[in-house]
Amino acid sequence: MTAIPVAAEFDDDLTVFGACADGTRLRVLFLLAVRELCVCELVEILQMPQGKVSRHLALLKAAGLVLDRREGLWIYYSLAPARTSLSGYLHQYLRYGLPEVPQADRARLDQLAASGAICFPRAVDGSPTWRLLFLCTGNACRSQMAEGWARHLKGASWQVMSAGVAPGQLDARAVQVMAEAGVDISGQVAKHVDTLKDVPFDYVVTVCGGAAERCPLFPGKTRVVHRGFDDPPQLAAGATTEEEALAPYRRVRDEIRAFVAALPEGLK
Repeated sequence: MTAIPVAAEFDDDLTVFGACADGTRLRVLFLLAVRELCVCELVEILQMPQGKVSRHLALLKAAGLVLDRREGLWIYYSLAPARTSLSGYLHQYLRYGLPEVPQADRARLDQLAASGAICFPRAVDGSPTWRLLFLCTGNACRSQMAEGWARHLKGASWQVMSAGVAPGQLDARAVQVMAEAGVDISGQVAKHVDTLKDVPFDYVVTVCGGAAERCPLFPGKTRVVHRGFDDPPQLAAGATTEEEALAPYRRVRDEIRAFVAALPEGLK
């Protein structure tokens, strides 16, 4: 029996089906249907190691579903134009079909958009902005406060993030006392430092002893500086009233503010 040749478009459709047959890659496509994103932003939203995200992006690019462009050190990804009827239907699905599927991812994307880019764009004069990571054990309280203060006090001159060596959940009391001071950190997300090991930070500031002992190696010329602060949850553990519990949070909040306000002094 003579073999029937497979049409080029059908062959492309098989490739598209294969590329989409993975939950993570579908999540990436949903996000790229919203806006162009760099690798670091996708790492932050997906809460996955950069190497794993990059492998998924490479498969999507090979399937013709995404495009990339380089800007300085950063690679940005976007949804590729539809090449076949199937990829056209895929575009419709990603944009209008079931937007509730990647609900948690979209929430993180919206949080990033509200707090500023994390891929460290260059300044107008072409010089890099300051790139700083605050690191603690759980990324629940002190490092989150430091990130919030840096965003609030330093503005566009600093690109800041926070992470933990054993991340937990954002501390509700930390959110409360920062809100009292006029800084909203409720949209910040606890993350593992391993997801950021390939980011070229200028400085990593460890804000607790546990993080200082377990701080991983970072690439390039990243400098690690230790500036320890008392642990509010530990100090609040024996409190008999909520006001008594909040007192160490407020004290440490104000100490972190003073440290951040004086930056870059203290990083020498």
